[in-house]
Amino acid sequence: MTKLLLLDSNSLINRAFYALPPMTTKDGLMTNAAYGYLSMLARMIEEIAPTHIGAVFDRKAPTFRHLMYDGYKATRKGMPDELAAQLPVLKELLCDLGIKILEQDGYEADDIIGTLAKRFDIPTVIVSGDKDVLQLVDRSTTVYHTRRGVTDIKIYDLDAMEQEGLSPRQIIEYKALAGDTSDNIPGAPGVGAKTAMQLLHDFGNLDTLYQRIGELKGKLKEKLQDNKDLVYLSQKLATIDTDAPVDCTLEALRFVGGMPQAFAAKLMRYEMKSLIPRFGKGSAAQEGEAEEAPSATSTIAESALREIESTEELAAILREATELSVSFGKEIRFAVDALTEYRIVPNESLLDDGIDFDAAVEAFRLPMQSEACRKVLFDVKSTMRFLKGYGITVCPPYDDVMLMQYLVDSNRVPKDAFEMASSYGISDRTAAPLFGIAATLSGRLVSDETERLYREIELPLIAVLFEMENHGFTVDRAELERMSEEFGTEIKRLTEEIYAAAGTRFNINSPKQLGQILFEHLGLPSGKKTKTGYSVAADVLEELDHPVVSLILQYRRWTKLQSTYLDGMRSVLGADGKVHTVFKQCLTATGRLSSAEPNLQNIPIRYPEGRKIRKMFIPSPGNVLVSADYSQIELRLLTHFSGDPVLTEAYRENRDIHAITAAKINDVAPENVTSEMRRAAKAVNFGMIYGISAFGLSRDIGISPYQARLFQEKYFATYPNVKAYMDANVRFAKEHGYVVSLAGRRRYFPELTSPNRNIRNFGERAAMNMPLQGSASDIVKIAMIKVDRALKEGNYRAALILQVHDELILDVPEEEAEAVKILLRENMENAVTLKVPLIAEAKSGKNWYVVE
Repeated sequence: MTKLLLLDSNSLINRAFYALPPMTTKDGLMTNAAYGYLSMLARMIEEIAPTHIGAVFDRKAPTFRHLMYDGYKATRKGMPDELAAQLPVLKELLCDLGIKILEQDGYEADDIIGTLAKRFDIPTVIVSGDKDVLQLVDRSTTVYHTRRGVTDIKIYDLDAMEQEGLSPRQIIEYKALAGDTSDNIPGAPGVGAKTAMQLLHDFGNLDTLYQRIGELKGKLKEKLQDNKDLVYLSQKLATIDTDAPVDCTLEALRFVGGMPQAFAAKLMRYEMKSLIPRFGKGSAAQEGEAEEAPSATSTIAESALREIESTEELAAILREATELSVSFGKEIRFAVDALTEYRIVPNESLLDDGIDFDAAVEAFRLPMQSEACRKVLFDVKSTMRFLKGYGITVCPPYDDVMLMQYLVDSNRVPKDAFEMASSYGISDRTAAPLFGIAATLSGRLVSDETERLYREIELPLIAVLFEMENHGFTVDRAELERMSEEFGTEIKRLTEEIYAAAGTRFNINSPKQLGQILFEHLGLPSGKKTKTGYSVAADVLEELDHPVVSLILQYRRWTKLQSTYLDGMRSVLGADGKVHTVFKQCLTATGRLSSAEPNLQNIPIRYPEGRKIRKMFIPSPGNVLVSADYSQIELRLLTHFSGDPVLTEAYRENRDIHAITAAKINDVAPENVTSEMRRAAKAVNFGMIYGISAFGLSRDIGISPYQARLFQEKYFATYPNVKAYMDANVRFAKEHGYVVSLAGRRRYFPELTSPNRNIRNFGERAAMNMPLQGSASDIVKIAMIKVDRALKEGNYRAALILQVHDELILDVPEEEAEAVKILLRENMENAVTLKVPLIAEAKSGKNWYVVE
């Protein structure tokens, strides 16, 4: 799972400096701050398992806030020389560890952090000793606030902010009123912390406070009126700019991990030897395993590098190969044993005497198509895709070290063979080391009891996914154009209605102009304001009460769909009239597949306009689409694992589980259950799978937290085995460090050993749910293999073309449709045997919209 860790480095190293006793090297260099920072970083890597990391620093240069207010941070003392001397040491160590350093003139670290957190919109953890960053907390961003030193951490997510009595946006308002002595933000003189909190509790935000200032009396009213300009200046100073011009891509923040030799050497040089085991755990630390990562030097032989001079020499080597590892790029690297890696540098012009690239690739036809030659590759499917362009098939047997690594450690999958070899301490080799790496990982699969998962599910699935990608999904060009016109018309209509509701014309796509219209022209209560204007993010707009807001949110949905799925679809549409999505087999921690280029799994269907997009996806000429999805697969798995008698009886008798739950939690007879009760019960049923809190449930279904707690208590009273099963999962995870899915897929939970209660609670919720999500993924993959095999054995012309979570979609000749629906349903329902029936409903139609 992709996770971003952003470090407020000046804040953290400053706290470490004052928290730890002096530590000096034999050369007299003080290292306590760098040591404390790295110690905290090792803990974060172990607990959070980030795939991307950014270490963000402040620069000495003035920022835009200094231009706004001369007194900004004027009372801060300079950095002690002993601390300043450690900054270059820390940056040097971070670079050697492979962590991106970010700093920018004119902006503070908070601005860079806020910009990246909002830009990438992925699960993000910000670690900081300053509470300023709490304003960045949202659905995907969590703040780890270091309090005393760098070891005492409090976690702030939306639930924690709610308990604190302030929303993230009110952090800004609070500082605007109470000020901030550390940054010398003035606030309103005479208004302290308690008064600021009470004012925000009573009025919500500054604009409302000043609109209703007449409700206040005495000196407080006078202070606020006399210092209004100062309060609003303080608001600007306290607002983090989330749209700073930071030149950084997500890929630039990718964190590989492991123990780079340069980093280990520097730790020894700076006499921080005790940190080596903490970082040396590498991927094992990420998953909370007891043993360290496989030792590269003990299992992987060193290899020589030889240049291939001619196609004749190449053919002679490959002719005798019984094993082969190869990677294709600008040059070709291959090996037929672990001792020698061969390099082919193709000629780049007609005047070169080197090997022709196409001729070199052709030489690999014999071993690739031979069942007598074992292939050891990084990403078998991408190799299949490349060689398909040359008419070469990759035949079994083969091993995929990327897939093996994914099953050993789903958070540590290298992007290519070079990076994989590097993670084992091997440089400038991409082929020969894979034999030793495969042997090491194979041993790990056996010891983890995941070899069967690899051999019988994940490895056979490669060919199935490859064929699905090749077949593609036909797009109705006429429907695409018709929808583009329809969306264009609707967007024009919404545009005119927005202008009418706003009373003026403006650029709706300009955040700056939109903010001015909403918060100045219309006078709506403003939220946080950035350097470039007011925030007009969706969560800000959703809290506003004005007709124009609903229109703007609709406008955004329609324009997003138009740009991403209509205009965007044209850019990936092939000459054959199809889109050929790429299935990612090694991306999620739960084993679910994902797709890209384009992502057909994420077409939004929550709103009618999103569902319409599916109309343009059609079968091949003369065919129909056949689709089937599992009914309540995770609830059925919960029933299977828990053995709950009420759930078991309900599923065996094919009763409405949501209606049963609704009757129980509302204390009504089944015949008196309303549609609203059933809707809420459905949220309860699925929410309990994910360990939802009473607060979260109350927010989802619009009831009080107290009522939500009652619903949860009645749920567990109705299904007592469910609570026992979830508790047993947590106990197992605490004892063993992991939980397993139906097929043996492991997920490790280092969070359960954290001294922080919030982290432990998160680990417990995830441990409750993973066997259900992971097992659902296992079942869908087994079904895909069974369906593909049955189609081939029956000589059907039908083809699997898409998997979306619990749904399979096939492109089927019309005359085969009824038979394939039966085949599909039977193979899905019999993928595994559970204590309750698996149910799959098959449908057919002329486009994806009608079979959803």
